[in-house]
Amino acid sequence: MNEIFVEEENTVYELDAECLKRKEEQKRREREKKEQREKQKKNGYKAQKATCSKQNRSDLWMLCLLFMILR
Repeated sequence: MNEIFVEEENTVYELDAECLKRKEEQKRREREKKEQREKQKKNGYKAQKATCSKQNRSDLWMLCLLFMILR
């Protein structure tokens, strides 16, 4: 078993290889989850933007018809 010492804020921890593997795996999962959340957030924004633009178009047609009727 290789001993690796990690210093963090004036504290020294002794880690074994198995512990390092678990920590790396945990960091990888956290990165993947973060990327997935960002992707979902970005896709949600695009869907919301598309919905708003469709609503704006129908509102614009209604305004045009209203102006034509009022003339």
